Amino acid sequence: MERYQKIEKNGAVGEGTYGVVYKGLDLWTKTYVALKRIKLETEDEGIPCTTLREIAVLRQLRHPNIVELTDVVQQSWRLYLVFEFVDQDLKKEMDKHSSPLPYDTIRSYTFQMLEGIKFCHNR
Repeated sequence: MERYQKIEKNGAVGEGTYGVVYKGLDLWTKTYVALKRIKLETEDEGIPCTTLREIAVLRQLRHPNIVELTDVVQQSWRLYLVFEFVDQDLKKEMDKHSSPLPYDTIRSYTFQMLEGIKFCHNR
């Protein structure tokens, strides 16, 4: 983890079932990254199969509508997945609007999601 520095130490960018995501800085490229710290339940079980599957799939995918996995780093009993940093996600974007999104915006978002899914299925 000497290549990456957590920027937001007090608060996570996001939290899910399998890990916590922090904003970080790639000290080599001076670009922001997302650091997903995977929760390793016990020392005996190793890396969860869901995480191994996520790594295997994302390493093969390079598409503008799919977040890019750039690195995987293990530090003692922690595993970090390093992603390109995206400052906004769809939920945050939708939460900013009190009224329904314009039709053209919905259409654009749907098209982008379907393009990403189509790319995954073609692989």
